[in-house]
Amino acid sequence: MCPSWSLRRYRDGDEQAIFDLQNTVFPNWRSLEYWKWKYLKNPAGPPIVWLAEHDNKIIGHYGIIPVRMKVGNMYVTGSFGGDAATHPKYQGKGVFSSLVNRCFLDASLNCFPLTFGFAHADVGPTYMRYERRGHVCFMRFVDKVLNWEPVLDKYVRSKFLSRTAASVFGKVCKSRSTNESFKIERINHFDGRIDRFWEKISMCFEIIVKRDEKYLTWRYTDHPTNKYILYAATKDNEILGYCVLREARDKNLRVGCITDILGFQNGSNVVAHLVERAIRHFEERDVYKISCLMSEKHPYSMIFRKAGFITSIHRNLALYATINLPGSAINEKMTYLQALTLSQNGFLKEKENWFMMSGDGEWWGD
Repeated sequence: MCPSWSLRRYRDGDEQAIFDLQNTVFPNWRSLEYWKWKYLKNPAGPPIVWLAEHDNKIIGHYGIIPVRMKVGNMYVTGSFGGDAATHPKYQGKGVFSSLVNRCFLDASLNCFPLTFGFAHADVGPTYMRYERRGHVCFMRFVDKVLNWEPVLDKYVRSKFLSRTAASVFGKVCKSRSTNESFKIERINHFDGRIDRFWEKISMCFEIIVKRDEKYLTWRYTDHPTNKYILYAATKDNEILGYCVLREARDKNLRVGCITDILGFQNGSNVVAHLVERAIRHFEERDVYKISCLMSEKHPYSMIFRKAGFITSIHRNLALYATINLPGSAINEKMTYLQALTLSQNGFLKEKENWFMMSGDGEWWGD
């Protein structure tokens, strides 16, 4: 039988042991600097991190970081949960559920009324653990292939036919430049203009992470390992929208990622122009496809579709959320009751109300 273990809060000095655990469970897991950046430098405040321990060794980890969110007409300190890890020798012993439930209880006591996260929807029992916490909607990958040759190579044996077909697809799907009444320029950082932009555009959304200067600077320009490319749509030196791009790897192929995008749509169609600029950027970088992860009823879905993006049917994530209620019980039943509270809240369960992208949850290399 597996020896007993206990739960405790994170303490200063645990970082290296946490990183070692993550590397044991997920080989080549990110970096120690990444963990410190995410949990200790978050501008929204201190995190909630609980650890499982046995014989003075950390064998389990789960964390919740606070994020300011606009929910309806008010701002709340929401939170994002993730980085669950249980040492292989202790898996299946209740470590995961105990850590998650303890974090959710702590979140309620620390006035984090809402916790959200992303989970694999195609891994059976593991996903069901999250589903019980309140499944809101699915997160969809949308892709635009720029170079069809590596894709067709998988299905067409003849190299000549593959290249010919790739050439035809490329001509059909080639993006076109557009004329804007505003400028789209590359920027190196976010400044005070983004706060003025946020104050205006935030009224267009019901449930969204607050994208102000502090948050965007921490999330993208201060990221310790990832390099992001920033574009802003500007007119009269005011920001009308922005997009955040980066490159990733799909096996041996380079993939472009649209990590975040936000912009006005009232007549100027800023988002469509930003998507077009992102396509041109990645065409110049010679990536083979562009991917973007967004919530199921995302308001920009049609814009991406018109730009030639196709929803992937082979990749599925789920957006889950939990209303954190104070209580004394730390068990699956208590968490399930919280999920039921969420399921009875029509505002939170309405898919169209959620504006979520990969940058909100650090998925797939973000």
